Amino acid sequence: MRGLAISQQSGQWNSQTGQLDRRTLLHKRYHIQRVIGQGGMGAVYQAKDVKRQTVCAIKEMSLSMVPAHERQQAIQNFKIEAKMLWGLNHPNLPAFTGFFSEGQRYYMVMEYVDGSTLEELLERNGSPFSERRVLGWARQLCDVLEYLHTQNPPIIFRDMKPGNIMLTRNGRIKLIDFGIARFFRSSSSQDTQLLGTPGFAPPEQYGRTQTDERSDIYSLAITLFQMLTNTLSESGFGLKEVRLINPQISISVAHALEKAAALDPGERYSSVSEFRRALLGAGTFVFENGDQATTPEELADLCARYPEEAGDYIADGEIESWLQEIGDTTLARAARHIRALDDEPLAAVEQFLQVVLGPNARLRTYAPSQNQLGARSNHANTMNPDPATARNGGRNWFTRKQTTPILVSPRMLDFGTVYPGISAPMVITISGNQGLMVSGRVQTNEAWLKLDQTEFDGMVTRISVRLDSTDLHDSMHYTGVIFIIPDGEGTQKEVEVMVEADIVGFTLTPPRGRRGKTIGADLDDDDDDDDDDELTMGTMTPFSPMSQTQIAASALTDVDIGLAPKKTPDSEYKIKYGQPGLIGLNGGWNPIKVSPRQQTWLHRALALIASFMSASLIYTLVSQLPQVQHRQPIPPEPWFIAVLVCIAPVATIGASLVNHSTPWSLRDAIDRACTGMASAFTVLVLVRVLWQIVLNSKQPMLQLVALLLVTAIGASLGTTVTISEYINYGMSWAMAKFYWVTIIGITVVGGMLGFLLTLGLASLWGTIIAILVGAGIGSALIWRVDYLMKQNAVNAQNAP
Repeated sequence: MRGLAISQQSGQWNSQTGQLDRRTLLHKRYHIQRVIGQGGMGAVYQAKDVKRQTVCAIKEMSLSMVPAHERQQAIQNFKIEAKMLWGLNHPNLPAFTGFFSEGQRYYMVMEYVDGSTLEELLERNGSPFSERRVLGWARQLCDVLEYLHTQNPPIIFRDMKPGNIMLTRNGRIKLIDFGIARFFRSSSSQDTQLLGTPGFAPPEQYGRTQTDERSDIYSLAITLFQMLTNTLSESGFGLKEVRLINPQISISVAHALEKAAALDPGERYSSVSEFRRALLGAGTFVFENGDQATTPEELADLCARYPEEAGDYIADGEIESWLQEIGDTTLARAARHIRALDDEPLAAVEQFLQVVLGPNARLRTYAPSQNQLGARSNHANTMNPDPATARNGGRNWFTRKQTTPILVSPRMLDFGTVYPGISAPMVITISGNQGLMVSGRVQTNEAWLKLDQTEFDGMVTRISVRLDSTDLHDSMHYTGVIFIIPDGEGTQKEVEVMVEADIVGFTLTPPRGRRGKTIGADLDDDDDDDDDDELTMGTMTPFSPMSQTQIAASALTDVDIGLAPKKTPDSEYKIKYGQPGLIGLNGGWNPIKVSPRQQTWLHRALALIASFMSASLIYTLVSQLPQVQHRQPIPPEPWFIAVLVCIAPVATIGASLVNHSTPWSLRDAIDRACTGMASAFTVLVLVRVLWQIVLNSKQPMLQLVALLLVTAIGASLGTTVTISEYINYGMSWAMAKFYWVTIIGITVVGGMLGFLLTLGLASLWGTIIAILVGAGIGSALIWRVDYLMKQNAVNAQNAP
């Protein structure tokens, strides 16, 4: 059995790859077990992850046989493949868990797929596979291609062939080897290199035009053709007269393959979903305008929209035959009964709608006469004693009580465990009670829920829902709501569909040793680094309020990281206690099993406590000085100034110990320190002045505790990522508009705050020191914002 495959693009084996023996321990983590594939530029090993105690597949690329002028492109292609896999999450794709380099070799760590490629199965079988079996594989391949093509930007696989498709032991298809896949760029006129597999790649992949979704459709058609015939097209490109090669192929499948493999991309199917419906035509009813139905409810909705055409289909027995093909014999008998009793085509169509959807179903463009209504009523009574009978809202042929005009199914979408990226779709079905026409809006307040349409109008509407987890925190459970809002006053209230998902992130692992370089989420397909440089992307953080994705990206700047699922600790202790240095909110130990919201509040409380205790330490230290041993440093003692000028910076340090980024970043630490000190010092001065105005120097100990508390609150807020970014954003906006005015103004305001801090305390030197500290805090904030603005300007100039 093979865990992964590598295409042999160059026609020769690379003798420098596939040489690792079973004693090799890669990256101090992956124990090589055996070679499971080898190609022109690399090899694939089966390995054991000694930390996670799981079997994985490691893809190796060596530059030893790559010409010097092609090495950079080879590295780029490998990085692009890793970048694509990192953001994908689909059952028909292998999970990607890491990417690192050692010496002149580069390695990609993926899920081990226990199975065989379709190429191996075809060779072992020695003859074509049955159409039913191939169409079962085709359904899964269409699913994964449609998922890739709906990414943003779309991903074009470009190397679909039996050798890149694995079948697992449990019958699941896995699409492997993204070595020449690419992100689609609509602005490009040409993106192709001479890559791909002869016989499977479309003509445009060798020319001067851009490949797109239709290129993958072509390759999929050729792949299915080979599985159905055990041969390839003799003409080299395209398919003609498929049934002459294998007469067992059905006419509809042969036509779908020939159209999908047309030489002109414009003559092919425009999307995978369109190809799927044509290919799996046994379950698809197609109207003349191209609208298609795959269920009786969808067919009834199309009949209501196009009643004249539907009347012909009923009269000719086509609907009856289709229902028989999909196994719905009950409805097939009903259609035959309607065809025999009702000579009026439109009346027959409406009768069919009522059988499928319920007695409330009506045509959209047809108003029957009273005589026709009476005739149909008699026909209905002949077929059903009770016209309110329904089966799935009209089709069960038994009486059901329906009280709501709109039916929504399901009422809960559970995406389960989701990795970063866009998930596979789930479907919500909206229908009218017993065939009623319903219309309205579909909306959600959650930005991470993506709807393919926001309106519904008809008897049956299907809404596709995807989950975009790129902006969400990992290791957390998310709940959202989709609102189905019917049109019209006095109608049913909005229907809520609950959505739940568990977001799983990746563990950020620093590199070990100079020779082993680890690459993770910051793979950049536009880098031009030398071969000896670490393959990382210094992510430029926009200087504005950031999304969670941007916040996470800034934490990765200049850090070489590896990727591994966060829920796979390397020992029983990490299983229980989590990764070192983390608390419950960030994926660490959660002994009391609190909810994510409760974890957030516990995190805030911990930051406040750490800040308060750190600030309190200043009072303890000052009170132990020899000069104040017989006096307490509380107002109106001059030594109280020493406590006041120190508690804001120290409280900020305490809050930063809890509110730090994961992984720790010097840039982020400086940003939060500046904003934390500024907010803590400002709040401290305001409360101190207010206290002096209202209570003067009364209750000195209470004043001390109050000042320590408000300073801790200010520091805790100022060191949170959201507040810190908004402070910096506001300062950068002011400096962009009024540069010198802002610099001078903030410095002067800081000095004035320092002066106000010493009100009621008689000490000239203490007042001067407080003024300098206040001006220094303001200057530090100005300096940091100015530095970030200049850095962003340089990055913008260097950006391609």
